[in-house]
Formats: sequence, structure tokens, C-alpha cells
Amino acid sequence: MNEDMLYQYLCPPLPPNTVTKWLVRINRIETRQRPTGVTAAEWQGKQSRIKGRAFEGLVRRVFKYVPAFTVSGNVATTTNEIDLLVQVGLSIQASPAIRQWGPHFLCECKLVKTGINANWVGKLNSVLELHSAEVGILISSSGAPRGKVKTQIHMHAFKTPPRVIVCISLAELQECENGRNLLKLLSTRYVEAKTGAAGLITQ
Repeated sequence: MNEDMLYQYLCPPLPPNTVTKWLVRINRIETRQRPTGVTAAEWQGKQSRIKGRAFEGLVRRVFKYVPAFTVSGNVATTTNEIDLLVQVGLSIQASPAIRQWGPHFLCECKLVKTGINANWVGKLNSVLELHSAEVGILISSSGAPRGKVKTQIHMHAFKTPPRVIVCISLAELQECENGRNLLKLLSTRYVEAKTGAAGLITQ
């Protein structure tokens, strides 16, 4: 079995519209008219909360299509609430990168227009430490980390014990809907975070 066949076995292709149907739902939330008697600030806050939950639902649905992942959403702990907590099954041992992740990883979802910033990375690193997780996935609508933020991620991955923050964009999730392999994408972004490299081949 070659590598591509192995990844297809570990992570079958997403069904059509897995991502698109959630984006349509989010767009409806964004374009919904403000009800009479509700202030602009109150409506904006409510919309942000609903969109955030919908984005978490999108990511949860995508991750559930990886047979080795058991996904729990909005997990309350003694210190905070985790967007997604993902337990990793034994079959993932066939992936050289992801088998290093340990029994679980955490995922934070950010549906905002701004780029990945140092505050997000610092907070996720703290959450990983609190919950004995080595890997955190940061799913955002804004793309890859740049400059000092990318350096910050590499430094967290370099320390002992390492805390590796893997950044995935909404556009990349859409590519997974169109045939890109999610598990191979996660593996490549993990290696980039560990090494400080960029633009490694994922296809």
C-alpha cells in the first residue's frame, strides 16, 4: 500500500457539500435583519456567538469523517471551555506525524476577518499546558500565520515538552471538500510548525 492509499484509508474523502452547507448557514446568520427593539451592539454580539457555534459545528463535522478521531464539542473543564477535544484512536499509528500527537488534541475555531495573532497563539498554548495536550489545531478564516507569530509557534514547538500549534484555514477545509486529504494536510502543517518551514508539499 503506497502513502496516498494509506491516507485515503485513514481519512476517506469528505462527502460533497460538507463544508459548503455550513458556510451557507453562516452567511444566512450574517445577513439576517436585526429584530426591532434590539440594539446594534446586542445584535452584533448575538450574531458573533451564533456564527462561532456554527463554525465549530462545521469543524466538528469535518473531523468526524476521520475514523480514528472521536470528537467532543464545547467541553467544559475545571478551568475553561474547549471548542473541540479530539481523542485519537489506535489506527492513527500508521501516520508517522500524527502518531506523535498522543491520546488527544485540542482545537480552537476562530471565524474572524483579522489574521492569526500572538494572543490567540499564547492562549492556546496555555490551554494545551493546562490540559496535558501536545498539539492544538487553530482553525481560522484568515489563513497562515506570518512573521513574529510564525516564529512564536515554532518556539512553542521547540521547547520541552513541546506544544505544537497547527494552523488550518477555512479555505483549506473547502479544498478538503474537493478532494484534498485532511489527514495529510494536518500532518504537513504539523511538520511545518515543528520545523519553522513553510509551503511544504501536501498533494
